[in-house]
Amino acid sequence: MILRITYIGFLAGILGTLLGGVISLIFRKKADRYLDMFMGLSGGVMLAVVAFDLISEAINQSGMVNTIIFAFIGAIFTYFIKSLFRFDGILRSGYLIFVCILMHNFPEGLAIGSSFLLEESLGITLAIVIGLHNIPEGVAMSLSLIKGKMSTVKVILFAFIAGLPMGIGSFIGAHFANLFSEVIGMFLAMAAGTMLYTTLDEIFPRSKSIYSVIGFLIGMVIVNM
Repeated sequence: MILRITYIGFLAGILGTLLGGVISLIFRKKADRYLDMFMGLSGGVMLAVVAFDLISEAINQSGMVNTIIFAFIGAIFTYFIKSLFRFDGILRSGYLIFVCILMHNFPEGLAIGSSFLLEESLGITLAIVIGLHNIPEGVAMSLSLIKGKMSTVKVILFAFIAGLPMGIGSFIGAHFANLFSEVIGMFLAMAAGTMLYTTLDEIFPRSKSIYSVIGFLIGMVIVNM
């Protein structure tokens, strides 16, 4: 059972971001035209995930005070990560989105593993929803890396790696489901802070056309479907 849960976690994490990477390759030659829309789409998805999923779930799991503290820690962590990057412009945005996906995939994997032990149908539903949410994030990350002149092989590798923490989190969550309620909340709050900082500081400032507004609204709809 635990092995099956782990496989599902890996599939949900890897297929979502990897599919996003493949989609971005389709638009590779028109990256300039589509980047604003997909950055807006990613921003909409990430902001909606923070507001409607991560924060509320973190509060339920760990309480309001812990959620605020760890969300702030996540934002500060992302600020320092950003300062370490020796890249400018769009390539830096791609790396930061990559870090965001890594950070929120692990606690979401914990949630998948824990949910499976409570009710299998809940775990499967959660895995599907999270996997779908990873697609536009994978697209925005990959398009940013492509626009930053990264090679195709490296882009696909980044998309693959970004999904791995979800499988690891699913394995750990299935093993220690009863011990991870408060810890999951803290991780989710940190992921929320990371995503919020990246969205407001990197994604939205680079998405100023009408296409980014359309992408943002579509992203909000996707999360709330």
